[in-house]
Amino acid sequence: MAANQVDSKKSKSKSASTAGQLDILFSGPLLLVPAVRGGNITGVEVFSPCNGHPVGAVFVPGVIFSDAELNDPQCERWPEPESFSLLDPHSYSIDLTQKGGKKSRPFPVSAIPDTNHKVKPGRRLSGDWEVSIAVNGNLSGWGSQRLFNVTDDLYIGADAPTSPTVAAMHRLTYTGVTEAEFGGASGKPREYLRANIAKGGSLIVLGEIPYQSTLLHERRAIDALAKLAGLDFHLVATDPAPHRTRLMAHIMDCGSSIILA
Repeated sequence: MAANQVDSKKSKSKSASTAGQLDILFSGPLLLVPAVRGGNITGVEVFSPCNGHPVGAVFVPGVIFSDAELNDPQCERWPEPESFSLLDPHSYSIDLTQKGGKKSRPFPVSAIPDTNHKVKPGRRLSGDWEVSIAVNGNLSGWGSQRLFNVTDDLYIGADAPTSPTVAAMHRLTYTGVTEAEFGGASGKPREYLRANIAKGGSLIVLGEIPYQSTLLHERRAIDALAKLAGLDFHLVATDPAPHRTRLMAHIMDCGSSIILA
């Protein structure tokens, strides 16, 4: 068989495996607020608090990252920071059209991984956010990556995490996607998503475009999250030495995310 025929078959197979699946990756110091009805998630809104972090987004058509890739700082397929479009400080909506519609199996809020910093909802959110993204679609899966251990000297406060780990990245998976609209984004990125959504792929939203951060900078991220959700939650780590989560590379976690669920 000719080489070009083999490549063509591989390309078609790969395209078929990703078509219709959209993974939305949220990474960084973000507050995720699922809308819940009857114990099932009907939508998700994600907030970036007022913390001075530049938020960016990029759509990578035809690429579905594995868990190993998302946790690998040397992931070859991860897009360069320069490819992200910066988001202005206002609200956005990602509206998905899916096959099956309301007949799709609901995703229970109880299925969100327990490897997360979860806070019981009920307190009113403040207005101290810069970017808000509402995702409207039938959720098929919720994965949490880039976990790090919660040690006794890391956080304090009544709302500090009780789980042994917290996650800095979340993958929301939507299947049967036929159309996608990123309301509030600028014209060209919206057109690109609209034109390539049939291939499936990954829409990445970074709560902070990576660079070398200071300890004071990371404390501000935690303080901003706490202020947004009315939490008694503080970062107390005092070691200023850069570690894996502070390097300007694929791992760009500055603090972790919180889920109101």
